[in-house]
Amino acid sequence: MRAVAFDTHSHLQDRKILDDFQAILQRAEAAGVAGIALCGYDAASNELAISLAAAEPGVFPTVGFHPHEADEVSQAMLAELEGLAALAEVVAVGEIGLDFYRGLAEEANQRRLLDAQLEIALRVGKPVSVHTRGAEDAVHEHLAPYAERARAGGLDVPGVMHCFGGTLEQALRYVELGFMVSIAGPITYPRNADARHLAAGLPARSLVVETDSPYLPPQAMRGKLNEPAHILHTAQAVAAARGESLETLLSQTTANAERLFRLRVPARAGAA
Repeated sequence: MRAVAFDTHSHLQDRKILDDFQAILQRAEAAGVAGIALCGYDAASNELAISLAAAEPGVFPTVGFHPHEADEVSQAMLAELEGLAALAEVVAVGEIGLDFYRGLAEEANQRRLLDAQLEIALRVGKPVSVHTRGAEDAVHEHLAPYAERARAGGLDVPGVMHCFGGTLEQALRYVELGFMVSIAGPITYPRNADARHLAAGLPARSLVVETDSPYLPPQAMRGKLNEPAHILHTAQAVAAARGESLETLLSQTTANAERLFRLRVPARAGAA
């Protein structure tokens, strides 16, 4: 009996792979992936995440505005987002955050949008999925007060640091706030010793894995589109970095994902 995997962050509604949606889910199930978070990042992708997940018991939608959208998001769009976030089937608000690496939106607007979406998450009682690039320290200013309020309101896990690219020291600051930290495909890249150091040093109860499909394929798939079935490459690299078996790693990370999103993954044939 094999342990099941949970991909905590994907974008299967992306036009690059949307036409292959059903085949992607079939390959994921064959690989032992029992849960997939389908994450929104703008108005259209939020709606698609919800509609695509509706008929798939192992696919769970999240909704939010990526920081790249910050210059364009209106109050009316935020009101619409809150309505979606409040739906029972939506498991998180995200992906949200700060991205100072590409500079595609003004910093002040990114910060305002992040704070507005954290408030939405608090009102609907959902965790957040946080994108941070070139802002691994800056986002702490926003997440620390949010996490305190979220946990006071009964949210055991206030959110997840999606595809975290900072240092172990930075990651542990978010662990102290109660956040999960998610590891993605770059851990498999031969030169990425920093990611392996990060994975090795995280507390077991704070660790989850993701693909960020169709982006960030693992080393064995470089140059191809990523998909949830490839989560096993990432999980194997995380397990090796930690000196654990793949089964142990998957059992822990899937339990963590269930706790993060407050759900149970559906049973899969042949799964433990």
